[in-house]
Amino acid sequence: MNRKSMHSVLAILALMFGSAIAFAHNGVEHVMGTVTAVTDTSITVDTVKHASVTVLIDLATTFTNTDAQASRKDLKVGQRVVISAKPNADKKLVGVSVKWGATSAAHDDHAGHKK
Repeated sequence: MNRKSMHSVLAILALMFGSAIAFAHNGVEHVMGTVTAVTDTSITVDTVKHASVTVLIDLATTFTNTDAQASRKDLKVGQRVVISAKPNADKKLVGVSVKWGATSAAHDDHAGHKK
């Protein structure tokens, strides 16, 4: 196989595997790390890769602390979280669920997800 065909095959394989990963997660990204700011409309997280990520929150965002229903007001700066989020039309992340406590720690150990 010549070099050009090898690049084509590799490109096709990358597209196939990339689509499978995006489909498997239904477009949901996981933001994991330590909360650095909480407002009425967003949560900012210093991720495990030391990047600052701001996730928007809305009325549909759910909050869970140690497997119990919670609210945004229960979340404090310094707590470790796992936020499942989807990009909106503006490509900004919007939180679907925010979890912290024992649930988020267990998720951190088993997830190889982003950010």
